[in-house]
Amino acid sequence: MRLFGLTMLVQLPARLFMLRCWWPRVQQVLSAIDAIEAAGLDPCETAPDHWRHIGSHIAAGLPFRPYGPERHRAWLQRQAIAP
Repeated sequence: MRLFGLTMLVQLPARLFMLRCWWPRVQQVLSAIDAIEAAGLDPCETAPDHWRHIGSHIAAGLPFRPYGPERHRAWLQRQAIAP
């Protein structure tokens, strides 16, 4: 019983710390997904390079560039010529 109580005392602050540190980054990713959907594109069909770009820029605290129809068209053309 004592171990359970100690675990609960550690878990709650750990969860609060995680939310405070990571939630802003999660919100940035969700806003990127919303922007892609607002452009009329499917986030699942987005170029993997763009997701890597978003991840590295969020980790560095930098703004990331938007993903629009022009970038998506370029991605589809690259996919068509790649072996």
